[in-house]
Amino acid sequence: MLSQISYASDVVYNQAMTIGNSLLTQPEIASFLQGTAEDKTENYHIFRQLSQIQSAYLHIYSIGIYRPSTNTIVDTAGLPFDSSLYAISAEQYMEFYPRKLLVPNRNSNEALRLLTFLLYPDYSLQTSGNSLIYINVEEESILNTIRKIGKTEAGNNVFVMNKEGKVLSHTDATLFLNEMSHASYVQRILGQDETQSSFTATIDDKKQLVAYVKSEELDWYFVSVTPYDSLISNINRLRQMTLLVTGALVLIGLLASVYLSKSIYRPFSALFEKIMQRSEPLKTSFVDEYQVMADTFSSLEERERSMQFVINRSSRTVREHYLHSLLRSHTQDATVPEELIAGLEEELAGSYFCVVVFKLDDNPEPPAGGAEIGHKPLLRFALGNIAKEMLEPFGTCDYLITGENEAVALCQYAQNERPAGLEAALREVQGFMKRYFKLSVSMGVGDVYCGRKNISLSYTSALQYVRYRLIYGKGAILDAQKTRSHIMTSISYPTEAEQLLIEAVQSGKSESVREAAERFMARISPGSVNQVVTYSIQCMLSLLKHFDYLRQLPDADFAAYLDAVAEIESAEYMEDILDLFVRYGTRICGLIEEKTHWLNAQKHNIVIEKAQAYIQAHYDEPNLSLELVANIAGLSPSYLGKLFKGTTGQSFSEYLSGIRLEKARSLLASTQITAAKISESVGIYNTTYFSTLFKKKYGLSPSAFREREAMKQKET
Repeated sequence: MLSQISYASDVVYNQAMTIGNSLLTQPEIASFLQGTAEDKTENYHIFRQLSQIQSAYLHIYSIGIYRPSTNTIVDTAGLPFDSSLYAISAEQYMEFYPRKLLVPNRNSNEALRLLTFLLYPDYSLQTSGNSLIYINVEEESILNTIRKIGKTEAGNNVFVMNKEGKVLSHTDATLFLNEMSHASYVQRILGQDETQSSFTATIDDKKQLVAYVKSEELDWYFVSVTPYDSLISNINRLRQMTLLVTGALVLIGLLASVYLSKSIYRPFSALFEKIMQRSEPLKTSFVDEYQVMADTFSSLEERERSMQFVINRSSRTVREHYLHSLLRSHTQDATVPEELIAGLEEELAGSYFCVVVFKLDDNPEPPAGGAEIGHKPLLRFALGNIAKEMLEPFGTCDYLITGENEAVALCQYAQNERPAGLEAALREVQGFMKRYFKLSVSMGVGDVYCGRKNISLSYTSALQYVRYRLIYGKGAILDAQKTRSHIMTSISYPTEAEQLLIEAVQSGKSESVREAAERFMARISPGSVNQVVTYSIQCMLSLLKHFDYLRQLPDADFAAYLDAVAEIESAEYMEDILDLFVRYGTRICGLIEEKTHWLNAQKHNIVIEKAQAYIQAHYDEPNLSLELVANIAGLSPSYLGKLFKGTTGQSFSEYLSGIRLEKARSLLASTQITAAKISESVGIYNTTYFSTLFKKKYGLSPSAFREREAMKQKET
């Protein structure tokens, strides 16, 4: 309260300062202050201006100007000039002066108690002839402010004093301008540095609570003196009322609890009896009714949760079955109760439907330690969650799994057109799957159809569009607009590109085969998917037909080449078809090279057989040599030597020596011809050389070999 009163006094001070500054800025007032001649008209105008200013501030009693040069007084209340005001020694631009002024026939002939603010316009050049502006505030207005802000009781004293202890306003009007600096509690207030505080003091033999607030602007102290026992009595009275109300509430609560316990227990007891009839007999005589009921309700709640889970799962299964039937236009075969169908049809009340087909482009490896069986369902589940989150802002969306690598989003729209942000949302789905699962997803966006009976048409169109990922590759988003050019284009079979591919295969160069295959695929890619597949199969069959002569080769498994036709039909990307052409073209190149080697081998085998026959017939000729046989075969000696080594695994000389030594061994074992004669008979005229060769091959000299053979014959 005192803080509020202090704030109000600061407002009064600031207003007095504002009024003084406002008066000094007005030319008429400034001219009047500097005037040296009496002018009644001018005095009247000054009076009017001062009265207008006073009317804006109700707490101001009067505003006056005193000009000593002409002894002129202009006062809005018509008060006479108090010469004591002019006698005050001013220490600053504005001074404050409390006073009593007795004016005849005013205030019931009692002195006016005024708080006067004195303003010195020419303070810096103050002389005895300077003018004076004064503003009178009645002490009663300050007192009324105190009464309005603080609803004080009769025993409370609230007063305002200056820094000397003189009373400027008091709830007891008789104490106005009294000196209270002799009081001990006033001395204590004046001696403290705090701007506000409170303490207890004994005043007139009674304990009082003294509180004060100091105004910084005016150096006023606003003091409140309250009997201490009145504060305590209020607390005791409040405590008694609180205890009384608390006791009443407790009593009412006890009575209500007793009544409610008797009333509520009856239905509880009946319920408990029913529960006990259905439950197993208790093992003990003590029965905790609340525990039994809690266990029973927990069991029922768990059973209800289980049933609700089964119902929800069954509902989802029925819904998916019904949606699958709509996709394939088999609603008449849907074994779903009519009530459920009615509910599902109500949920599918959207005017327009659009089917989006998702194709998993990759077959990613399962994570380390994960099972491959559970990996794809996890990917399909993640794809469904992401797709629903991205597509549901455009309308109701249902997600269905239609194959190992295929899923479908059934979207409902209010208008017969696709939403503007649909493709951007599908790109975000692809981005999420690529970023978090390293999986590429292609999408086919079906046409928008009216009514749920035409959902199958949207699904069919989406499947048709997504097939064009064969041409556009992985991660494509395909619709009618993107595939229209392929569907409307009819291309002729590229015979020239086929011939170039056959020639590349015939050349036996794998690089040429790939270039020719890429050229062929580029020629057929502007066409439809059916044209791409058909022309690819036709080209593969042309390759097989052209190189049919390779069937006779042992490794020519042409059944595998026929499987390539089935691979082309099931191919999902043109890169797969291109790899097929390159792989099988390279394989045919290998067969061509193999056939060439085989023909050369057949030709070489005939030459070697003739050479071996000639050696068998002429081994006994000492001049038989590689040059002689090569001359007879029409080949160079070096080439014949290589063929001989490659076919028999022996050089020509090793083969010839083997034939001669074998004949010599037979003669040594069956005849008594000398070793020298036998050596000459097999074409080796150097007996020593013959013995060396014989011992190297058989480990014995010719004579030792003959002795061993003779002993064997005797033993037999």
